[in-house]
Amino acid sequence: MLLSQTQSKQTSTQIYSIKIVLIGEFLKHRSFNGANKALPVLASSLVNAGFRQVLQLDLERLDLRVDDVLKEIINADLIIFAGCLTTQWPEIDDHSSKIFAELQKYGRKNVPILVGGYATKSVEDIARITPWITAFCDGEGEESIIEISHTVARGTFYEEMQHLPGLCFINDDGKFHRTIATRVNNFDDIDQSFGLVHVPQVHDMDIFKSSDGRQLKTAQIFTQRGCPWGCGFCNKSSESNSVIRLSEASLRRQLRQLKQRGYEAIYLDVDTFTVHEQAAKREAETLKEEGFFWGSNTRIDKINYEQMRYLAEHNCVYLFFGVEHTLPEVSLANHKFNGSVASQIKQAFDYPAKITRAFQDMNQAGLPSSYFLILGLPKAKLNDKKTEIIGYEPTTYADDIEAIRFGIEKCNPDFLNFNVLRFMPGSMAADTVGDCSYSCVRPSGKQPITAGYFLPRAVKHYGYPQFQEHGVYRLCESVSRYQPITMAMNPQRVYDTICYAMQLINAKIDAGGKATKLFIDRDLIALGLVTQDAQGKYAIAPLEDFANI
Repeated sequence: MLLSQTQSKQTSTQIYSIKIVLIGEFLKHRSFNGANKALPVLASSLVNAGFRQVLQLDLERLDLRVDDVLKEIINADLIIFAGCLTTQWPEIDDHSSKIFAELQKYGRKNVPILVGGYATKSVEDIARITPWITAFCDGEGEESIIEISHTVARGTFYEEMQHLPGLCFINDDGKFHRTIATRVNNFDDIDQSFGLVHVPQVHDMDIFKSSDGRQLKTAQIFTQRGCPWGCGFCNKSSESNSVIRLSEASLRRQLRQLKQRGYEAIYLDVDTFTVHEQAAKREAETLKEEGFFWGSNTRIDKINYEQMRYLAEHNCVYLFFGVEHTLPEVSLANHKFNGSVASQIKQAFDYPAKITRAFQDMNQAGLPSSYFLILGLPKAKLNDKKTEIIGYEPTTYADDIEAIRFGIEKCNPDFLNFNVLRFMPGSMAADTVGDCSYSCVRPSGKQPITAGYFLPRAVKHYGYPQFQEHGVYRLCESVSRYQPITMAMNPQRVYDTICYAMQLINAKIDAGGKATKLFIDRDLIALGLVTQDAQGKYAIAPLEDFANI
């Protein structure tokens, strides 16, 4: 969709005529529906800066194919794969090489092909075997993309590459030039749904339904940036731990635009919604005043019953927080809490009681609750007095089922979601060199997990240890092929863990309790590998039936 300068408030009087193509990749395996926010955000930023030819090509759209992209890039001046995830490297690798070949056919040898998003973390090994990718944009892009585009408009991009913020690439001398764009401190002028083409399969989230069961048209926006915690398995807080909020005026303006386009629900794509209590309350009030049902994420230790009731009274219908695990030793190994070691140990041992209380409060407040666990995490070994961490070791099957039993029996959740520990570049779990809490479960041991581990061609080229593929891993959220996962897990342990959870759920239903719903990949349901009866009780096929899906 071509975006003209009249579609957005201009902050620059100069108009640039270069054609910029933003490409969004298709995501094969997803936990739940979620949009690629980078495309409209970057497009809005560019148009605000005076760039009038910005094309958004999101391959999640049902009306777009790679061939359509190849037609559009022939006369492009700048091509950017935007908002990419590390798990998408097989697709990025294939499509970027096709784009390069197409440009060569038309003699267009100097068109920059860039890749942005979390896929650019620890990417040097991929950079060395993808010469057709000009550079990688690491860090937040709303401001850096404008600087990059200015150099393209001036015809000085290649001369100025060394000085562009966040641009990473192989130098002429063979060294990898690494930099990261600085944090964006103000995003009020950006229209986060600018030129967005609604894709029901992606943008609508089935947690938002009307009273008669109709799916509400749902948009995703973020009202804050940054996370003050440093959990090791997450890469969200690796760039900055300060939290920046969207202004009330900007939020209200964007909500009204969405309402005019028929949107009825909002998912706030933020890390910890209630990190600032008063700001969260104001945003809840605004969402209700503008007529939206909504949901968001937060942390168990940053929410209480009074807050839940207030949010529910202001149209909140979904609130998610990740438990990750209930064992204190696991929370310590994953750096769940901030502060001194003594403070972290105290917080870790207080955590199970807070989990129980939070779920009781959710049920009382009338909010659906989701119990989210990560399987195969490491755990800390403590001294006899439990005052010092003396080492780390993998969690066991017994550890995981204890956490599951705790959740089903004490928390009585509406949903139960499983993930398996994956190593996302940019996180402490993936990047830390040498001995660390994750070395005991990392397939690379003391070496970091790089982006190349997610690309089969790179795995073969560098001789990286290969992940043992098995369809049973699809029982956990978003686990696809070519992902390095925890050494603590194997197919039998995954299967046994899920079976145990199903047995507990079924027993609770037989006893007259609530039917907790598991996240199950829709492909597995379609294949009949997992079934659920009218009561909500689960049945699962034998392990061998999962082998080759």
